[in-house]
Amino acid sequence: MYRCPRIFLFLLALTVLSGSGRRGIAAEPVQSSKSKVQSADPPSDYAAARTHWAFQPLKTRTVLKVKNINWPKSPIDNFILAKLEGKKLSPASDAPKQTLIRRVTFDLVGLPPTPEEIENFLTDKSTNALGKVVDRLLESPHYGERWGRHWLDVARYADTSGCNSDYPIPAAQKYRDYVIASFNRDKPYDEFIREQIAGDLLPAATDEKLFEQIIATGYLAVSRRFSSGMDQYLTIEDTIDNVGKGILGLSVSCARCHDHKFDPIPTRDYYALYGIFESTRYAFPGGEVFWHPKDFVPLAKGAAAVELVKYQSALGALDVQIFDWNNQRRPLEDKDKDGKKNEEYHRLSALITEAEAKMKQLETNAPAVPRAYAVGEGKSADAKIHKKGDPKNMGDVVPRGFLQVLGGQTLSKEEKGSGRLQLAQWLTDPKNPLTARVMVNRIWQHHFGRGLVQTPNDFGARGTAPTHPELLDYLATKF
Repeated sequence: MYRCPRIFLFLLALTVLSGSGRRGIAAEPVQSSKSKVQSADPPSDYAAARTHWAFQPLKTRTVLKVKNINWPKSPIDNFILAKLEGKKLSPASDAPKQTLIRRVTFDLVGLPPTPEEIENFLTDKSTNALGKVVDRLLESPHYGERWGRHWLDVARYADTSGCNSDYPIPAAQKYRDYVIASFNRDKPYDEFIREQIAGDLLPAATDEKLFEQIIATGYLAVSRRFSSGMDQYLTIEDTIDNVGKGILGLSVSCARCHDHKFDPIPTRDYYALYGIFESTRYAFPGGEVFWHPKDFVPLAKGAAAVELVKYQSALGALDVQIFDWNNQRRPLEDKDKDGKKNEEYHRLSALITEAEAKMKQLETNAPAVPRAYAVGEGKSADAKIHKKGDPKNMGDVVPRGFLQVLGGQTLSKEEKGSGRLQLAQWLTDPKNPLTARVMVNRIWQHHFGRGLVQTPNDFGARGTAPTHPELLDYLATKF
C-alpha cells in the first residue's frame, strides 16, 4: 500500500517529524471477480536478472546509527548523516529561519512567502512554528497545483493532441483538474494509479465518483497522436512508454522491435502489454483529415449518454464517408470531356455536398452533454508481435499480461475485458518493488533537485544506482 505523500513531502523537504498534517488511508486493491491471475513461470535467467537492485523486494530498513546523535531530527537524518560520517564529512549548519520559510514555501506551493508570512514565522518562538507553516501550506489549493504539475509532467499532459496539426482538446483540462484535486484531497498513490489506468472499471459508490474515475483515465487518453487519421499503434507505443518510464522506471518501449538489449524485457512482454491497450478504446481528438472528436466518454447516464454516443458516431461516420468520397473524386478531376466533368465526378460531388449539409445540421443541434477525454473498453483480444515493430509484419500471438521480471501474470482465459483492471492491480501490488521506489525518488528529486536515483525514468541496468539505497527502501516502505 502507498500512503498519500503530503506529510511524506514534509519529511523529505524538511527532514523534521512534526506529528501534524493529514495522512490518506491506503485503499485495498480492488479484486475483479474475473481476475484469476495466472503466474507464468519465467525462464531460469530471470532469477539472475532479479539480482539487479531495482528488482529486489523492498526491505524494511532499520534506522542507521550515527556518532553525532544530537544532529538528527528524524530517521531520514540518520541515513544522511551516516553516509556523511562514512566519508568523514560534517553536515552543513542549520539554515536561518528566513531561508527555511522560503525553501518550504517554494517547495510546497511554488510561490514565495508573503512579507506577513515571513514576519509571523520569525516572531513565532514556539517549538512547532515550522509545523504550523507546513500545515498551512499543505491546506493551500496551491499545493495541488504545484505538486500536480510534477505528475502532469510525468504524464506528458497537454491539451492538444500532439499530431501534425496538434489539434486542441479543451476537455483534457478535466484530467488536469483531477490531478490537482487528487493531491489536494490526500488521495493515496495506489488509488491514484489504479484510477488512471482503469478508473472506468473500478466500483464507485456514486455517479459523481464514477465520473471522476472516468476522467482519471485521461492519463491514457492524452497519449500522443502521430497522424491526422485514426492509426493507433504509435499511440499505444506512447502509452506503454509512459507507463513503463513514469510508473515503473523502465524503458519498456525499447522492446517494441526486439528484445531489450540491457534489461530483462523481451519483445513478448511488450506485446503482452500492447494487447491490453489495443483492447482499449481511446477517445479520438479530431484532426485535419477526420475533423470531429470521437468516442469521448459521456459524463452522464441514461438517454443523455446514449444521445452523445449517437451524435459522435454519426459525425465520425460522415467524416469517414466524406474522406472516402474525396479520395474517389480526386483522380477524376483531370478527366474532362468537352469541358465537362464526367458523371461520376458530379455524383460524388453531390454526395459530399449532401453529407456536409448533414454535418452542419448535426453540429447545430449538438447535445449539451458533458464529456471526458478518456478511454473505455474496446474489442478484447491478444496482440500479435509486430516483427521489427512493423504492424504490417505480424508474428506470434502473445497472451495479455505483465512483465515477466515483475511476476509475469497473465489474464485468465475467462477474462472478457481489456485487462486494464488487472494491470492496475499488478502495478500497485505491494510485491511490485518498483512503483513505490520510483515515486519516492521523484518526490525527493523535486525537493532537492536530484533524485536518490539520478535517472528517475530508468531504474534498469543503464540507469544509475541509488546513492542511498537503504534510505530509498526506508522511504518506499513508509510510503
